[in-house]
Amino acid sequence: FITLFVIIDPLGTATVFTGLTAGQSATKIKAIALKATLVAFLLLLFFAFLGAPLLVKLSISLPAFHIAGGLMLFVTAFRMLFGHNEAEGVEKDKSSYKQRADIAVFPLAIPLMAGPGSITAIILLMNKATEISGGTIITLSAIIAVHFVAFACLMLAIPIQKMIGINGTSILARVMGMILAAMSVQFIADGLHGIHLVN
Repeated sequence: FITLFVIIDPLGTATVFTGLTAGQSATKIKAIALKATLVAFLLLLFFAFLGAPLLVKLSISLPAFHIAGGLMLFVTAFRMLFGHNEAEGVEKDKSSYKQRADIAVFPLAIPLMAGPGSITAIILLMNKATEISGGTIITLSAIIAVHFVAFACLMLAIPIQKMIGINGTSILARVMGMILAAMSVQFIADGLHGIHLVN
């Protein structure tokens, strides 16, 4: 839950959501929030069950994916730590996103809520979940819980932004970036152990 919460960053996404839906009716905002959450959830669910078999089909070992995924997550963490996370980039270009596509699908669902980082994480987490009793159910429950929280944050986007402010959002992003960086290093260490480069 913590891994997915950090990567998806519901509070950061809520801040972007506020800008993208400015001037929309309450009914429209609710519909956009619901659609974005469902699309992101279904996409992660797809990779949760079919991600690992897809790797096998492509002849990619899980340790190799652990290392590659760890590196990818570290890049995401680095961007969060230094204020270059995806959410900020989307916020700057919100007008062009509005013109290009349904904002519920892009950029809210993809890449903010179900981007490369969260897809990588869910494949790795589902692989690790098979090693413990009930791990799959726990992981799927975490996916549901995170998206429930994400939907709630989208619905409360305006009051949340007013409550934590610009500085609060910036601090939160950096704290989450530090946690994500540590998790990414652990993914890399697990991958190196899997290919017997470290004990």
